[in-house]
Amino acid sequence: MGLFSSVGRALRGFAKVPFLLAPWREIKRSKDTIVDQALGIWSQARRGNDANQQVILDGDRLIDLAAFAEENGLSDRQARALLARRRRETARAAYACFALGWGAFFFLVYRIVGESWTSGRFVVTLEFSPFCVLFFLMAFKFALDNFRLRTLRHATAAEFLRTNEAFWPD
Repeated sequence: MGLFSSVGRALRGFAKVPFLLAPWREIKRSKDTIVDQALGIWSQARRGNDANQQVILDGDRLIDLAAFAEENGLSDRQARALLARRRRETARAAYACFALGWGAFFFLVYRIVGESWTSGRFVVTLEFSPFCVLFFLMAFKFALDNFRLRTLRHATAAEFLRTNEAFWPD
């Protein structure tokens, strides 16, 4: 019996070694940093859009570029350059998401057509199809943001769909 108890004690000692070697102080510091950042994000989300509003709107939901420039300490020229850069970014993002959506859709169709239709393939199809939808919705969101920047108006999605202007960003 003495042999088994001494082997058991030795194994318990070896089991403690990984826990002794773990950098507990760094882990605790990282945890505290994550908690602080999460609390900061939570407090910003609870304050709402009024506390840190980046776009200034007037009564008709028009974007007041001059007030935005003044509040952020920019000249009108800098604000227009920022607006133009953001329009290019949203246009690029809309086209990229649209291409990724079609790529994901064609990959999904390739998987469906190219392989036998079993219950496992059906589950893979159901799991992968949200990516197609996600990319198309992101493309729509970036196109809507670009439309808002082009017209300098906080338009709704319904107004964007009903407009006579070009659908895709320029």
